[in-house]
Amino acid sequence: MRKALHLQQASSVRSIEQRPCCLLRHRCTISFALLLSVIGSCPAADAAEKANDRMQEVVIQAKRQAADEEVTRAVRKTLTSDPWIYAEHVTITTENGVVRLEGFVGDTGERFRILRLCRKIPGTRRVVDALEVVSNDPDGG
Repeated sequence: MRKALHLQQASSVRSIEQRPCCLLRHRCTISFALLLSVIGSCPAADAAEKANDRMQEVVIQAKRQAADEEVTRAVRKTLTSDPWIYAEHVTITTENGVVRLEGFVGDTGERFRILRLCRKIPGTRRVVDALEVVSNDPDGG
């Protein structure tokens, strides 16, 4: 009888020992299935689908013409108010924030002063220099 009891206890111990293995295997299977479901909904997988979908193009247009006119007025006012610059021979045009200066100046100091003042004006993205230095020296020097 003791032998039968001992065998019964041994078989129950084996089944208990085997259960955690089965539970572990079952948990691994569930974890693997969960992992596959997460990978299936991965953003990288959705990116391929989104690449095929054509997105609408968004075009934003700013009212740049009014801003260009304001920049031109500010440049004109700055140049005419400076006592060291004779701005009557300088033509100012602005397009998309790019200020273009054309005309004649008396010397390189005046030219660099004009360029420096224009670059400081708000709304100016770039200054294009098309100014020519004309010397009024009768000796030609």
